[in-house]
Amino acid sequence: MSVKIRDIKTKVIKEDNGSYSIACSALGVYSTGKNQQDAKKNYLKALELHLSVLREKAIESIAI
Repeated sequence: MSVKIRDIKTKVIKEDNGSYSIACSALGVYSTGKNQQDAKKNYLKALELHLSVLREKAIESIAI
């Protein structure tokens, strides 16, 4: 399976309580925050962590 970056969609959701959620189902990355800026900051941290784990797994799989 190959995925092009432009095919990855991220959705920003304003919750009923005024907070925000950001979701990227294609990558399995989600975050929340008390405002949009906070949610974005948290999302970028979550995305960075997720990609670092994927990178480590890819390196391990070719280092046989």
